[in-house]
Order: sequence, then structure tokens, then C-alpha cells
Amino acid sequence: MAARRLLAILVPFWTQPPPSMRVQQSYVGPQQQNLGLFTAVLQTLSETAESIDSSGCPRPKQGGQRINEYWLHGLPEQDCLWRFRMTANELITLTAVLGIPDPFRTSLGYRFSALEAFCLLCACFRSSGDQYDLAMRYDWSQSSISQVVNELAIWIDEEWQHLLDFDYEHLLSRDNLAHYAEALQCTGVPQVLVWAFIDCTIRQMCEPSFWQCQAYNGHKKFHALKFQALSLPNGIVAHLFGPEEGRRNDNYLAWKSGIWEKCRQHAIRVGADENTPIGERYYHLFGDPAYGLSPVLLSPFTNPSAEQKEWNGLMSSVRISVEHTFGIVQQTWPFLNAHWKLKVFKSPIGTYYRVGVLLANAINCFRPNQTAQRYDCA
Repeated sequence: MAARRLLAILVPFWTQPPPSMRVQQSYVGPQQQNLGLFTAVLQTLSETAESIDSSGCPRPKQGGQRINEYWLHGLPEQDCLWRFRMTANELITLTAVLGIPDPFRTSLGYRFSALEAFCLLCACFRSSGDQYDLAMRYDWSQSSISQVVNELAIWIDEEWQHLLDFDYEHLLSRDNLAHYAEALQCTGVPQVLVWAFIDCTIRQMCEPSFWQCQAYNGHKKFHALKFQALSLPNGIVAHLFGPEEGRRNDNYLAWKSGIWEKCRQHAIRVGADENTPIGERYYHLFGDPAYGLSPVLLSPFTNPSAEQKEWNGLMSSVRISVEHTFGIVQQTWPFLNAHWKLKVFKSPIGTYYRVGVLLANAINCFRPNQTAQRYDCA
């Protein structure tokens, strides 16, 4: 389609000179005529290339409204939530809390206010559609939007990655671990003090140009990156490790993340010490049978008796919350599911998911999600 359109443009130039040259034919020589024709063809090709993308479809023109605080407050709340997944006040608050530089300057010199840069990041993550849609809405070129999204995502991950590590001073303090274990016990966890659920998520991406075998996940039959997460009963991802190659198994990520050692150091029950029996010393994680057993980890019984089957069933009913947590991140930010856009050597796709989890945690702090409501745990 694009080739036919281009031929239709070029044929008139090949069959006859442009009007300006026809008027001046008696005054210019053949060499000058050819030069003028060549210049006109190049200009037409350039204009055509700028207006047509690789699929042959015309690109939309830049337009719409630049984002600012006054405009955000003028939006209906439902409209703002649809565009950015947050209200105007939440966007303004979170921009200030994150400490995004104002103005935020990209490496190629584009200059955005901190609020505008953050809103464009949320708008991009909010949709799996084309960035030209954002160019039509928010009056920035597609290239500038792409650059600010990539560079702001990298900046947020570098500045706030500690929130996705084992934050034993705040989120995962001993008192908080006791609170999480109590919340789970109140909703059916039997006889044990489980404070979080551990699992891995596999994020599909485009087939890479190099090292396809490392990225290929034999279980899912596609190329992917892999992350390990701890899900709390308040719906927050307390620990996120990755990305790792899609071919790695769950135990490899657990070993590399050092999660068992961190739990032995910091997941100690209130009032316990080195003289406490090992089975009563720690709060426990709960994972699938592939993880095995340890003083800090429980998993379902294999070849269970009738009583053990009942226990497995009770634990499975609460363990599903970790899958809900992964699902909430994906539903909040559909861009993270657009695997056809996630190209490992062209974009920071691992950073995208980490920032998506961090922002989903922030939204959960504003408006508790279904996991937090189920366990009544804030």
C-alpha cells in the first residue's frame, strides 16, 4: 500500500518536470533542470516519510492539551482515573513524594514539568495502544513522549528501588510482620504464622535478536523475563527481585535474591531469640511445593493424608492472593502486557515492570485493593 502511494507521487516527476521548471525551461540548461527535479523528488519523499509510518498508515498530527495542574483539576474525576489511573490530587501528591526533578529534562533536551512527565508516564502505562495517541492528546511529539517515559522510569527505579527490596526498617519490621500474620490467621490460615506469599511471574516479551535461548521459557513456550515477588495481605508487593532470564526456575531466583537469608535475619518473631526452638523462631513465607521447606518457608504437603489435604486446601485459598497481586499490576497497567512492544535491546523493559509494581503499590496506599479488603489489612 505504501509503495503504491509512493509510486503515485513519483510518476508525475518522472514523466514531466515540475511547473516551476516548465516556466523556466527556456532559461536554464539540462543540468540545472535535472538538479531541480532531483531536489523536488527528495523533498516529496521526505514529506511522505514523515507522514506515513512503517505500516503504511498516515501518522496523526500532534495536538491536544499540555498537562498542567489547572487542567488536571478541571477534568472530571472519572475521566482523570481513566486517563492516568489516579485522581488529580493523587497525581500531584505522588509527584511531590517521588521528588521528580522540576523541570525534568531528557538527554536530548526535551523539558517537561515534573507533573507533566509523571502524567505522561502513567498515560503510557495505562494503555497498550500507540504512543501517537498520546501525541494527539497531550501536544508532544511521539519521540519526546517515548524519551520522557523511558528516562523517568529509569530515574524512578534508581531512586526508589529500595522500596522493592526487603525493607525491614519500615514495611517489614517485626511489628508489621506480626500484624500481617495476625491478619492472615483471622481469615483462615491454620496454626502457623505466615506473613507473606512468595511466587514468580513470567513476563512475555518479543523474541530478542541475540541469546534467544537464555530468554526462552520452556514451560510457557515464549521468550520472557522473570521476576520474584512477596505479596503481603495488605495487597502490597513487599519485595520484587528481577528481571532474570526467562529460562531460570523459581529456586534460582530465590537463591540469587538471598531471600531466605534476609528472612532468617529479619523475620524473627516478636520475643524470640537464639534460644527459641527453630520451629517457633521465625515468621513464615508460604510458596508452592517447588520451593521445598525451611525454617522460614512452608509449602503444601506432597502425598498428603486426609488431614493434610484439608490443610493444603485452606492454604491454597489464601495463597491465591499472590496471583491476584500480579493480576492487579497487569490490569492497572495494560502496557506491561503488550509483549509485542517489549524489545529487550531497545527499551528498559525490566524497569517498566518494576516501576509498574511500585506505582501499583502507591495506588493501593491511596485506595486499598481487593487483597487488602479481603484480609482487612492496611
